[in-house]
Order: sequence, then structure tokens, then C-alpha cells
Amino acid sequence: MKKVYLVFLVILIVTVGGVYLLISLITRTNPKNNNQAQPVNSNSQAVQNTADNNQVSVNQPVNQAVSPFQPPLTKSGERITKKPFGIYITPQNSPVQPEKFQGYHTGADFEIFPDELTADVAVKAVCSGVLKVKEYASGYGGVAVETCQLDNEQITVIYGHLKLASIQYKAGDSINVGDQLGLLGADKSVETDGERKHLHLGFHKGSAINLLGYVNTQAGLADWIDPCLYICHD
Repeated sequence: MKKVYLVFLVILIVTVGGVYLLISLITRTNPKNNNQAQPVNSNSQAVQNTADNNQVSVNQPVNQAVSPFQPPLTKSGERITKKPFGIYITPQNSPVQPEKFQGYHTGADFEIFPDELTADVAVKAVCSGVLKVKEYASGYGGVAVETCQLDNEQITVIYGHLKLASIQYKAGDSINVGDQLGLLGADKSVETDGERKHLHLGFHKGSAINLLGYVNTQAGLADWIDPCLYICHD
């Protein structure tokens, strides 16, 4: 009986071993590539490609409108160093000494560079409009006022401290943005009403002519617009 059992066991072992050997030979003959790329759903790929094509770079503005306003002077952004829009000025705290004014500044002052003190400095129209005023005014010397459209609303643009004789336009003339309006007035002369050589630029809401360079309250600035929102760049 034991001999029969041993014979049966040997046959079983040989049979199992043979089957295992056969499977191994088949596997080696037809190996499976576990790294084979899987088929891609064509619809999903199309959706991904569409998304990639429609992606907008964060550094690329979308539908950015070209501003109808341009700087009045070269390197305008570098010139606002003393009196920006809205600063509260007193004779004691003013960055310009001596100071005769007090209040909230209604415009932005564009300073000259050292080599421009005695040179002709051209002032360009910041927008297209109509010249309304060209005159001498207290606190400014020579001043020009132009009416323009800003965001579909009318504003008046005040150019202060100009050499009036350099302005070739007369009241009622049309001016195009970028045209030379005139020259800055000479330093501490009648052309600047004794002030330093610089450009005071103010944007006043509406069509009324308002030449105030300062207002007494911060609330009064609501009638004015910071020019640097539109033109303090090159």
C-alpha cells in the first residue's frame, strides 16, 4: 500500500512540475509588456487640447483697451517726486520751500530734471479735445485748459506754469493727443508766478472751468481725478 501511495505521489509531483514548466515556456515565448501604453479616449484628448488652446497667459492682458491719454512729458512716471495728487500741503510740511499754499493738492506736479532747468521743455497734450482757456492766472503764471472725454464723461484738463507765448493754439482750436501744446515757463519767473519750473496737471470733472490747485477738505477732491491713473507712464 505504501508503495502505491509513493508511486501516486511521484506521478502527481511530476505532473504538477510539468504543467509549471509548460506555463513558464509559454510565458517566455509570449511576454506581456506591462509598460505598454494604454489607449487614450479620443474625446477626452480633444477636450484637453481645446482647454490648452484657450488658456490665457497671466502676463497677457485680455481685451486691454488702448488709453486715449498720453503723458505730457517724457519719463513722466519718474517726475512725480514732490507733490502727487491728493497730498495735504502746509507751509510747514511742504517738500517745496518756501511754500505759500495750503490744502489738498488737486493735481499732480511733474518736476524737471537738473539738465532741463534752462532748456526748453515741451509739454504735449494728454488727450484730444478743444482749448478753452489760455491766460495768466494767480498761482500758475501761464495756464491752459483743454476739454476732453474720459470714460465717456467730459473733463477739463489744467496745464499750469506754461510759457503762454509758446502756445500756438487759441481758444476754440482743436488739439490732438500728443501734439505739442507749449513749453514750461522759466524757473521762478512771471511765467510760473514765481514758482519753480514744473508742470501742474489737473483733471477736473465736468465742463466747468476750475483752476483751484488746492481744496480745503479731502471731500473736495471728489470733483477731481488723479492724472496718474492715466498718464504717469512712458
